Amino acid sequence: MNKIFRFSIVFLLCVPHLFAQNDATRRASKLGLGMNLSYLENFWKGTREKHFSDFANPEEAAKRKKMLADIANEGFTTVRIPICFSAWMELKRPYEWDNPEALKMVDSFVKWALDDGLNVIIDLHHPEFDRSISGADEPERIVNLWMRIAERYKNTDPERVFFELRNEPNHIPVDSWRWQAEQIMKYVREIVPKHTLIVGFHEWNGRKEMIESKPFGDPDIIYTFHYYAPFVFTHQGAGWAGEAMRDIRDVRFPYSSGKKISVPPSARGTWVEALINDYKRDSDSAYMYGELKAAKDWSLKNNVPIFLGEFGSYDQYSLMEDRCRHAAIVYSALGKLGIPNAWWEWDGGFTMFDKGAQRISSCMRKAIDSYSVH
Repeated sequence: MNKIFRFSIVFLLCVPHLFAQNDATRRASKLGLGMNLSYLENFWKGTREKHFSDFANPEEAAKRKKMLADIANEGFTTVRIPICFSAWMELKRPYEWDNPEALKMVDSFVKWALDDGLNVIIDLHHPEFDRSISGADEPERIVNLWMRIAERYKNTDPERVFFELRNEPNHIPVDSWRWQAEQIMKYVREIVPKHTLIVGFHEWNGRKEMIESKPFGDPDIIYTFHYYAPFVFTHQGAGWAGEAMRDIRDVRFPYSSGKKISVPPSARGTWVEALINDYKRDSDSAYMYGELKAAKDWSLKNNVPIFLGEFGSYDQYSLMEDRCRHAAIVYSALGKLGIPNAWWEWDGGFTMFDKGAQRISSCMRKAIDSYSVH
């Protein structure tokens, strides 16, 4: 037998994993079109003195059963469920659940979604609240929080249920977040060795920050990032993004030389004014495609799957026709690049619905349909 041929046979038998997708890559390919279903992250609706543990109620949560069915009926295959588990656990050791009844709402969301044929991402949202409660985001507490979450959902189907370690890590040094994520993985893996984890990087799950980072050692991870560019369009009027963004309005998409963006006094000399100055470039479809392609290139270079966990636009001052044009550009790029994704959000300020309606607008439907994986 030819020596080269014999070596090739032995090589193929010994390292088949090099020629097959791992679980994370295979599962990521099935996420497809996703939607965020907000509500269980709305800690600010609770009482600060109770560390917001009373923010959600079963009657309001029950309304999401129909919403999940509607999401599935509209052709979405995945739902990302942002959840402020932190509000329901003690602030200090032994870190027991101090509102265990609230967890039944999460159980219901997961069950309803699975019954509707959706993949489910259980996403830890706002463990730090608004940073007004000391100790809420201590690494030890978050590790314990995840151990309890993993224990509760360890018997779910790992082909359809995913665990996202932390939404938009922020105000955390790069090395500190990486160390914290590794600690969470270490302890969670002892409980859920077969589930795929979803992990983002510092600076609010930044795309640029992901590209500048190295993957973790765990092979069963889907890496996530968020894309709200151009921010001056997608967040005009958003008070939580700062006073300057709150005062921005009437930004059309894409840039038009005939529609100058007014710079409010609160934005002068700030990062928001810089965004306004760059808006012509940032709203260009080719430029946006290039930003998303850079994320895909990082994925291919490191041989790891990626997932766009949030994108969308706030409807406070933006026109639906502009929002649809923006959505179509992003969806089309994601389809060409083969990036699974989840729009933010089903209802609320980033909804795809026409104002006062309960169905996706016709132009948003066309935008969604532009997502075609090549």
